[in-house]
Amino acid sequence: MILTWKKCLTYEQARNYRNIIYLHEWYDKPFYWGKAHKSFFGGHMREMAGFRASGRYNVGYRHWIEGCLKHGASLYITEIDQNGEYTIDEVENYLIANYPSEMNRKPLKSAKIINLTHFGEVPNSLFKSV
Repeated sequence: MILTWKKCLTYEQARNYRNIIYLHEWYDKPFYWGKAHKSFFGGHMREMAGFRASGRYNVGYRHWIEGCLKHGASLYITEIDQNGEYTIDEVENYLIANYPSEMNRKPLKSAKIINLTHFGEVPNSLFKSV
C-alpha cells in the first residue's frame, strides 16, 4: 500500500481532508497519530461531495494548531482509500506500533503487519528506525 503524505503548513490547508491518518510531529519525532475517518480534519458541520460531517478539530482548535505549526510542530496527512487493501484502523495501528509517539496511549491489540511505501512529503520521523 502506498501512503502519499502531504505536509500542511496551516489549519486551512488540512481542514477539508477526510479519510486520513494524520501525524503531529515535533523535532522529527511522532508526537500524536490520529485519524479523521468519519469526519473532516477541521471546521464545523458541512457537506462536500455528498459527505456530511463535522471536523475532528473544529475551528475552536484552529489557534492551537496554528500556534503549534508556527513554533516547531509539523502536521502531515495521508488519505486512506476506503476500498483499499487495509482499513484505516489497521494502518493507524501499524504506524503507532512501529513509530511510537509521545501522546498515543491506546493499548494496541497486536498490530497487523502490513507493507507500506511512503511517498510525497514523508514525515522525517518515518525515516528513523525505532
